[in-house]
Amino acid sequence: MTLIDIILIDDSAFDLFIYEKLLIKSGITRTVKTFNSAREALKYLTTEESRLPETVILLDLQMPDMNGFEFIEAFGSVSEEIKSKIRIFMLSSTIDSRDIEKAKSSPDILDLLPKPLEIDLLKRKLAI
Repeated sequence: MTLIDIILIDDSAFDLFIYEKLLIKSGITRTVKTFNSAREALKYLTTEESRLPETVILLDLQMPDMNGFEFIEAFGSVSEEIKSKIRIFMLSSTIDSRDIEKAKSSPDILDLLPKPLEIDLLKRKLAI
């Protein structure tokens, strides 16, 4: 099995801590970079551009400052080099049909996954 690099973006320190431990324990990744700010994660992506490995981003929808959809909008203007290395899954406990439809219709979001994150579901979505 090929290990994947993962970036977790969530404003909840608790969720970041738990998901990082679960992802590493699951054996699907050896590195998890965590960001409690979507803006900081975006800055990281653009500064690491040429060094960035193939990466899966797990992006929380509901965050202050810059929410998941605002991150996706800003992600639309990053270089093709970055976009070609990134796969994004949005995480949310939302039941708002507008949010669900917006996530599913975005070309940059592979899928909307429910919170709390289920590692087995993520593995199936990644076909690991």
